[in-house]
Amino acid sequence: MAILSDVGLGLTWKACLAFILSGPAFYWIGWVVYALFLHPLARIPGPLWPSVSRTWLMYRMYKGDLEFHMRAIHDKYGPVVRIAPDEVHASDPKAIPLIYPVQQPLEKTDWYLTYRPITLGGGPDLFTDDSEKHHTAYRRTIGQVYTLSSMLKNEHAINETTNTFMTRIGEFADRKEAFDFGLWLEMYSFDNVGAVFFGKQFGFVENSIDYGDYIKSVHTAMPLNSFVAMAPLWTRGYLLNIGIMIPKVLKAIMAADGIRQTAVRETGIAQERTLDANSKRTDILSQLLFIMQEKKDSVTIREVHVEMWAAVIAGSDSTSGALRAIFYFLMKHPEKMAKLTRDIDAAFDDGTLSHPAQYNQAVKVPYLKAVIQEALRLFPPFAVSMPRHAPATGLQISGHHIPARSKIGMNAMVTQFDKDVFGEDSYEFRPERWLESEERYWAMDKAMLVFGAGTRTCIGKHLSNAEMYKVVPEILRRFTVEMAHDKPWKTYNATFVLQSNVICNVKRREP
Repeated sequence: MAILSDVGLGLTWKACLAFILSGPAFYWIGWVVYALFLHPLARIPGPLWPSVSRTWLMYRMYKGDLEFHMRAIHDKYGPVVRIAPDEVHASDPKAIPLIYPVQQPLEKTDWYLTYRPITLGGGPDLFTDDSEKHHTAYRRTIGQVYTLSSMLKNEHAINETTNTFMTRIGEFADRKEAFDFGLWLEMYSFDNVGAVFFGKQFGFVENSIDYGDYIKSVHTAMPLNSFVAMAPLWTRGYLLNIGIMIPKVLKAIMAADGIRQTAVRETGIAQERTLDANSKRTDILSQLLFIMQEKKDSVTIREVHVEMWAAVIAGSDSTSGALRAIFYFLMKHPEKMAKLTRDIDAAFDDGTLSHPAQYNQAVKVPYLKAVIQEALRLFPPFAVSMPRHAPATGLQISGHHIPARSKIGMNAMVTQFDKDVFGEDSYEFRPERWLESEERYWAMDKAMLVFGAGTRTCIGKHLSNAEMYKVVPEILRRFTVEMAHDKPWKTYNATFVLQSNVICNVKRREP
């Protein structure tokens, strides 16, 4: 009897263990069946993996190649695809006003929460604010400081940064030294953020340094943040804690905290300046502090800190990515570079452009505008979906019904390759498409998502445009620029696309 009892206990123990271990398997099988056949999004076409797990999105962000795979699955499955169990992606430009309407805008999803500055209290900036009511009121209060006219009040500051940048490029030309042009474009962008937002350059270009290791730290931390943002909300805290155990990542996060410290420190200094009644400063920080003084209940000091932090984090990578794209595509298409250079020379010679090139002048050079538009079309710096929750009534997109509360978004890196709008050659760099007719220009412009759409367009777009339209003609007027090797650039999609291997030689042009 004792032997039988022992055998029975052994069988019971093994059976219990098998049952416990099989539990997750049964759950997973049940989930897969539900996701594929019973889920509200089950009828939306798409690959198997993303239909049952968000790990597909996480893996693509880990690999840094999301945009390529997004275009591929749209080519296979059509204009609406399922990219996660609860998320859909649309590629048809006609869906833009439906997903990003100006009237009754759709609610942002929890994807944005990962990008909030935890060390500044975790509250939202304009980009991560998921309350449309708060966003509307807040933007109405501070939006004036981000207008084109406000940015152009600081054009003199961009001129100073540009002049310093020209000096540094000239030094590389005189030494006949190949250099990382992509890195220097980012240093230039960082200094413009400092000049326009804080009233002084950080010193990247002047001192030929990565000030505070900002660039290195942001580029190291961004891939982790992008990976975590794609994960289910309940797992993100765990993933971040695991990520910071990696010494390289922890060091980068600690260095990136210097950006927060800069935002707080410079705000304190600026607050003292605002006490001077004779102060007529036009930098964004001074304007925000003035609004805070005038409308005490509308803007808090913490919100000012957050805006300054967001400007440094997002304002440089977006513009430098655009500038890299402009010059890379021009260098890979020397006939386009030659035409643009001729047009810029003519504009300087006939007085359309003056030194330094002014924004309101440069936008009147048609081929320059076409080149910038085409580079932004092929390589928008921000290259992930901007998800929203479908409204209570759902959405009808390209013949598919998107149920209420489902997540749906669009990615500029996909939409801006649409052949119906941009032509069968939509994968080619051809600036001339923007000059064929005014009707076609506006049809294509409506399909551009490079600065967002609807009520949540990028607040930094005017600074970004000012930098591009000012520095491109200055460089091409003074220098010839060419790749120092025949290899393609390397890209990594970490929400902002990070490009590398843009190593160049420059030569001074004959006066």
